[in-house]
Amino acid sequence: MKKSDFNYAIANHEKFFYSHLSERDKRLYAGLEAMKAGYYGVEEVSKKYGIHKHTVRRGKKELLLEIVPEAKKVRQKGGGRKKTALKSNRWSQLLSATNHHNT
Repeated sequence: MKKSDFNYAIANHEKFFYSHLSERDKRLYAGLEAMKAGYYGVEEVSKKYGIHKHTVRRGKKELLLEIVPEAKKVRQKGGGRKKTALKSNRWSQLLSATNHHNT
């Protein structure tokens, strides 16, 4: 077989592979691709995968510093929305404090 017989659509396979990575793995992969691309790598990778430039830079930084995450954690502790029960409890405390000061 000749080399020309292996005509794969690499760009499509890269995007398919990228879509199945976790949030952190996507960031690291984007950082690695930007490092391979050179001077305008961050901008090129940002456009290619539709992610923000800061995300690509953060991926590069994590690779360069060899930051190792906690086991099985994708997001940092404390991220995301607060639980509804905590919100409603906070609102009731604020309301009772407001009513107490008005009387």
